[in-house]
Amino acid sequence: MAGDLRVNIKDQALQQALERLRLGLPASGDMSPAMRDMARVLKTGALLRFRTTKGPDGTEWEKSRRVEEGGGQTLSLTRRLRNSITTAHDRTSATVGTNTVYAAIHQFGGVIRAKSGPFLSIPVTAQAREAGSPTKMPGLRVWQTLKGQYVMGDEAGTVHFLLRRQVTMPARPFLGASEGDKTELQRVVQTHLQNLWKR
Repeated sequence: MAGDLRVNIKDQALQQALERLRLGLPASGDMSPAMRDMARVLKTGALLRFRTTKGPDGTEWEKSRRVEEGGGQTLSLTRRLRNSITTAHDRTSATVGTNTVYAAIHQFGGVIRAKSGPFLSIPVTAQAREAGSPTKMPGLRVWQTLKGQYVMGDEAGTVHFLLRRQVTMPARPFLGASEGDKTELQRVVQTHLQNLWKR
């Protein structure tokens, strides 16, 4: 799985259930079916977080500026991040992750600084988001607001981009296991154990 972001789940009850499953298998036993189902549980949990806008620990995500000003859901404008979540499994592990470049800044939070100029340009209108860059919107001018902030707008006075030297992104964790996920993971292991004992 091509992934830049991984979160390990260390839950003692789950580890004990997995050990019971492993011990119940023959020496060459295959835990792949259990791992496949566990990966599905983790992916379902991650996808639900985009709907509930809460992290695995139940903490509400901080709303984005776009959501505060125009409605919608945080981290769901294009659904690219949500749709990039994939699973992988083998005989001993289950993995859920994403290869989206910006996933880590949303999962863990952090500071983004301008790299190729003095400012980051943050689109604040639908037209600016569609353009993607001030260079694709001819006729914009730079102004300084009364509060000393720099913005880019058109001649009509509409501000299309905020200009910032850096932006602090709050953590909005979507990967990980909630208490409900952990319960479901234990149920998956229990089901596989019961199926072993029926043989």
